[in-house]
Amino acid sequence: MIALHGGLSEEMIYGLGGGFFIALLFFIFRHYRMYKSDYYNEEYVYFSSGRKFILYLGFLVVNLCVAYALFFIFMLVCGVISSYLIKNF
Repeated sequence: MIALHGGLSEEMIYGLGGGFFIALLFFIFRHYRMYKSDYYNEEYVYFSSGRKFILYLGFLVVNLCVAYALFFIFMLVCGVISSYLIKNF
């Protein structure tokens, strides 16, 4: 899918942009939901800083795995949609 001139094609640029945008929205949404949860506001406050750090690293690892999958799924979806729109319009 690399263009003959050696650069990225328009479809790949739109796909990368769309995938990055969806992954970023996912991270913002998950952090907001965690911040507003009852667990974070009532129980998480009393944990030691070491335990908070370990829990947050676990939260980030799980969310990075999901965001990685979302990035590639939506990169392909946005690439296919942009390819269709570029060819037909």
